[in-house]
Amino acid sequence: MNIYVAEGLLAPYGLKIDSAGSGPEAIELIKEGNLYDIVFMDHMMPKMDGMEATQIIRSMGYDGCIVALTANAVSGQEDIFLNNGFDGFISKPIDMRHLNNILNKMIRDKQTPEVIEAARKQSIGYNERAFDKEQDVSDVSIDPQIIEVFIRDASKSIAVLDSVNIKQGPLDYEDWRMYETHIHGMKSALANIGKPELSSVALKLEMSARARDIESMRSETSAFTDSLRAIVGDFAIKGEAENSEAADENKPYLREKLLAIKAACDDYDVKTINDAIIQLRKEPWSQPTHNLLAAIARYLLSSDFDEIVDVVDNYFESAQI
Repeated sequence: MNIYVAEGLLAPYGLKIDSAGSGPEAIELIKEGNLYDIVFMDHMMPKMDGMEATQIIRSMGYDGCIVALTANAVSGQEDIFLNNGFDGFISKPIDMRHLNNILNKMIRDKQTPEVIEAARKQSIGYNERAFDKEQDVSDVSIDPQIIEVFIRDASKSIAVLDSVNIKQGPLDYEDWRMYETHIHGMKSALANIGKPELSSVALKLEMSARARDIESMRSETSAFTDSLRAIVGDFAIKGEAENSEAADENKPYLREKLLAIKAACDDYDVKTINDAIIQLRKEPWSQPTHNLLAAIARYLLSSDFDEIVDVVDNYFESAQI
């Protein structure tokens, strides 16, 4: 979900974006020789946290800009990041003004006047609303794809949190680490979908996990996961109701957009694919078509263009459009 939100906020700038689902994946992208104007590194991730991933990347000789994304912004946090290989940090939920300042400082201000002018000419037509100084991440919380990603992430976290909570006896290091990582992720995710009160509960549970306060963790986790289940259930019911109204699909329009998506995959044209998905989501579709759009958006996050072509081809074959 963090990847989807960040890519949505960055999209209007016209940047070419690669994404990685974990610290090891990010390291692999650098090993392959990729150079980036900015690497946005999430602070807390499963398997390997952002601090460790950044230290490994720096040990490989990479000297490009790395900015931390963190939901734990406290006094003195910036010095901790700066002393561990980062060039700065952005608090989550992401404030568009802070993101814009970072992009200006780390990309725009390092370019020549000629490059800046050429970029401005090329950017004509992008959504200027994205640069509204009052916009923040809550503006994208109504995006249906945000809801789909939340349902998937929350379902995974509920399973992990419940499994740790019902474990008998003392918890080991891995139990605490998994619990803390998933409750931290839900804290950000709930803020992204406009659930600040439950996000605050997640923060309290995260603090309990850090303090190894097993009594507080056990007494409040069940109620928290029950609330998460209720939100997931509400979103799922709403999605089913919307999809049930889509019996009559505009098949010619759908085929036109899917063919445009396939053609854009040949050119690695992320913007065209994303724009097509946005346009398609404005129309009512059946559940299979809804699932197709979700799959395309998911593969687009990791720039897996071959998979996008495959799912579109399979859809053409099964739906006969």
